[in-house]
Amino acid sequence: MKFNFSKYFFSEATLKKPSVILLIFSFCFSFWFVDFWRPWNSSKGESGFSWDAMHYYSYLPYKFCNSNSFEFDSRYAGYLAVGPKGTHMPKTTYGMSVLYAPFFALGYKIAYNQKSPMDGFSEPFATCNYWGGIFYVMLGMIILRNFLKNFFNEIVTTITLISVFFGTMLFYYTYCVNEMSHSYLFFLFSAFLSLTYKWHKEQKIIYTVLLGIVIGLISLIRPTEIIILLFFIFWNVKSVADLKTKFKFFLSNYFHFIIIAIIGFLLWTPQFIFWKNQTGTYLYFSYPGERFFWNDPQIINILFSYRKGWLTYTPIIITAFIGFFFIKKDFPISKWVFIFVTCLFIYVLSCWWDWFFGGSFGARGFCQHIAYLSIPIAFFVDFIFYSNKKYFLKPLVILATTVFIILCVCLNIGQTYQYTKNFIHFNAMNEKIYWKNFREFKKIDESFYWDNLTSPDYEKLRSGEDRDQ
Repeated sequence: MKFNFSKYFFSEATLKKPSVILLIFSFCFSFWFVDFWRPWNSSKGESGFSWDAMHYYSYLPYKFCNSNSFEFDSRYAGYLAVGPKGTHMPKTTYGMSVLYAPFFALGYKIAYNQKSPMDGFSEPFATCNYWGGIFYVMLGMIILRNFLKNFFNEIVTTITLISVFFGTMLFYYTYCVNEMSHSYLFFLFSAFLSLTYKWHKEQKIIYTVLLGIVIGLISLIRPTEIIILLFFIFWNVKSVADLKTKFKFFLSNYFHFIIIAIIGFLLWTPQFIFWKNQTGTYLYFSYPGERFFWNDPQIINILFSYRKGWLTYTPIIITAFIGFFFIKKDFPISKWVFIFVTCLFIYVLSCWWDWFFGGSFGARGFCQHIAYLSIPIAFFVDFIFYSNKKYFLKPLVILATTVFIILCVCLNIGQTYQYTKNFIHFNAMNEKIYWKNFREFKKIDESFYWDNLTSPDYEKLRSGEDRDQ
């Protein structure tokens, strides 16, 4: 009997589409080169649980491996904060642990079968957790591809996905330290965009429930990311009249918002109970001594500095900024909403006391935002390659754009490699070191490198003094 492949998976015609071929290539790339990028050896899997990732992940071994205690081995507990009761506890909320959970369960089963330590930190747990990050990014890419296909052709979608995945720090946070929140938030942002589009076309309960879950998880992982809701609020709003119409539309569908609110509250309830047990209060600010300096945003630094500038390390984002002005009037989201939301995110992130967010490759706080910025990137690509408008030297502009995107992809992958080999320092880069090592991949001038690094003064940053570091 002949097996009907297309009935269960993809049709032959679909598999030949460039964007699908790209997704398959990205998936295969993950298997072929995973050990080239992964910063820890599989025989020492515990190295995947450190710094912020330890805070995100610790809820799972706390509950299922360590009898409701965060007093783990000192290799891991040392990364956690100390709560009001004098015991260790994570600073972050538990949202990431929800997404880790399926791969934690798989690691638990493998550890049991292999007779590996069942502490939640042995090699099976680390490896499964690592592949979980890749899984969520690949799933986010599929969702984003399907969303973009509603508005753009295959070529534009494919070029956009190449730019998003291979041309931004998403590449680093997929293969190098994907235990961090950014790759997972990229998936959630992509799902949010897709569900927002589908919900506005048809208000199905399933879309409402999924939106509630996605929004709840986004807020549980990084509360400031809730700003993404502005895209939902201003979907199909282009004028004051549209805003009035949207308000009436929301009122007529109030039941759906009650469902979203209930789901969000239910997702937050375990966190409130956890805080009550650990600190004695249902609401607890778990970042003591850390704050936003709203009157001193480091916008120039967060965009252009050699320490962590977003555009310095990810110049392909320029195509998104230009693309804002090519967003067509019939697109559901106005270019002004895109500009406002992006500027608001830039402002909020630049006001955090540690505006470069510690040790990281590039301005990591913006990594997940590439999901919605893929839209103006796609409009930019669509205008350059498919616009009916005739403009001066159009063939030359097309060639220049193609070369620019290719160079940005090469730069991003090359600098990702440099960062993993310490040619780019995790928090002390400056202009002198950057250009000294710009095309260096083999040998670093150790004395020059270490003598010229500009280490940040965290005490001054916490106090708000000398934030322009």
